[in-house]
Amino acid sequence: MTYIFIPVGLIAIFALYLIYLLVRKDTARLKIVLFPGLFFIFVWAAIYFVFLK
Repeated sequence: MTYIFIPVGLIAIFALYLIYLLVRKDTARLKIVLFPGLFFIFVWAAIYFVFLK
């Protein structure tokens, strides 16, 4: 049951980091970080819904 809190926490940290980059207006790093992070979230969600449910 506590396994759900780990990815939720990681997603929250990722969202906070994206907000930090937006406030700093560091668009170069934002472009580098955004797509791998979203890909990681998508893959985790797919694995969770396909294999663990």
